Amino acid sequence: MKTEAEPTSPACRRCGTCCQKGGPALHLQDLHLFDGPGALSLAMVVTLRAGEPAFDQPKGRLLPLAAELLKLRGAESPNSERISGGSGWACALLMQPGNACALYERRPAECRVLSCQDTTALAAMYELERLSRADFLPAGHGLLAVMAEHEALVAVARVAPLAVALRAGGQESLDAQEELTRMALADRAFRTGLAERAGIGPEFHEFFLGRDAATLFAVARLALRPDARTGLRVQADPLGQPLPTPAPAHLPPHPENQP
Repeated sequence: MKTEAEPTSPACRRCGTCCQKGGPALHLQDLHLFDGPGALSLAMVVTLRAGEPAFDQPKGRLLPLAAELLKLRGAESPNSERISGGSGWACALLMQPGNACALYERRPAECRVLSCQDTTALAAMYELERLSRADFLPAGHGLLAVMAEHEALVAVARVAPLAVALRAGGQESLDAQEELTRMALADRAFRTGLAERAGIGPEFHEFFLGRDAATLFAVARLALRPDARTGLRVQADPLGQPLPTPAPAHLPPHPENQP
């Protein structure tokens, strides 16, 4: 989207249509949004981790992310498009009534280049200079080690193949269930540790650790159930519908892939 001071692209009508597709992905140019007066909180940011399935807008299909991606979180909005019979998702900065952006004059880079009439400029910057969690933390910060350990123990790229193995039956199924259960327990332990030992509340966990195991598993039609022996048990959910997989940017979204 462009202002009158940026005349090279079609003028933004501020209709809110793009904003109702969900929040934008963040780039290095957006670091200033988290500093100084009126800074955004990291609680506004969701991390999509490398290997996590996301709809690749230019390629038009669901693909695992090659690298992590940060995006402004979405908020449930009855005014945005209906997905699978439920409410749609809008950028959390979209204010109602009036479809007004709470940050319009300082809006993220993707919002500045996006035009509803022509998404060429957005497609050109789509994978360039994306922000990562490491951009917010100094080298050697203790949380970098915590996040790296979480990546190793809760490997999001393993979820889909393990879900297939779980449904295969036999020893392969038992082994997959055991590994998925370990991942779920590890993820819960990391989130508990952030809250209890580091004083980082749950509202920040999706930034530091990404989406939780229950959410990642639901995308693969897996369910977490309480278990008296292990605390948690992973099982295939025959009635489950995969949760919407976030779109990395807000090009016109695929109907099965809302943020």
